[in-house]
Amino acid sequence: MTETKPEKKITPENELVLVEDHGDWALLTLNRPEKRNAMSAAAQKRFREALQEVYEKRVVVLTGVGSAFCAGIDLKEAASAPPPEHRVGAASLSSWDQCMEDIRKHPAIFVAAVNGFSLGGGSTLIHNCELAVAAESSSLGTPEIGFGQWPVLSGPSLINRALPKHAAEIIFMAKSIDAATAYRMGLVNEVVPDDQLIARATEIAEHISAFDANTLDWSKRAFRKMVNMSWEDSMDVTWHFSKAAGRQVTEFPTHSEGRKGRDAGDGK
Repeated sequence: MTETKPEKKITPENELVLVEDHGDWALLTLNRPEKRNAMSAAAQKRFREALQEVYEKRVVVLTGVGSAFCAGIDLKEAASAPPPEHRVGAASLSSWDQCMEDIRKHPAIFVAAVNGFSLGGGSTLIHNCELAVAAESSSLGTPEIGFGQWPVLSGPSLINRALPKHAAEIIFMAKSIDAATAYRMGLVNEVVPDDQLIARATEIAEHISAFDANTLDWSKRAFRKMVNMSWEDSMDVTWHFSKAAGRQVTEFPTHSEGRKGRDAGDGK
């Protein structure tokens, strides 16, 4: 007798991020259109839950409902939040920091399907994806300097993705750029007509998800470690990862087993 899993109860909270299962890949959709997909505490919590739900996927596509991809964290909610009850250490991660860490450590390749405007933490979300496809009408910006703050996450993530002068232009002018400019600056991989965005992201997801899951997982870790490394350091890292990845593909036939083996072998 085949065991059936109980259907997940639909609540307002779990509708903040929608999950579509497409076999070896998944589509995650931010769903607060009335707030331009600004990430409230509840939305961030749901986002982290959704990432766990798609942990076995090889590719995850991120997009938003409505006129915005993501307007960053919900600043209005954050401003009215009570002070923390306990001391927050210097090394502690904020909720949005943790969301970004979850993406970084997730075994899937992430593809941003940028459907509208993205601001602050929303642009961080794009920069933290391995690939990004932008609709022609989309835009992204880092406005924090304009209201007296250093862009804590969107600044470093932009600096790690763009040439210094391009990053400085966006940060110090507190400006937004259109999709064509984002492509010229190397912040997105391609720009497509608005009505072709999800179709193109789907093509990319289906292409990548045909590859071995463990190899994608290890390659993502290697790629992220090599960003901004010297040639010599990259060569050292690539030999370590290629040998370790080869062992995982041989010894662990499933993605979850390979993941456990990788974590054990890497000491993390």
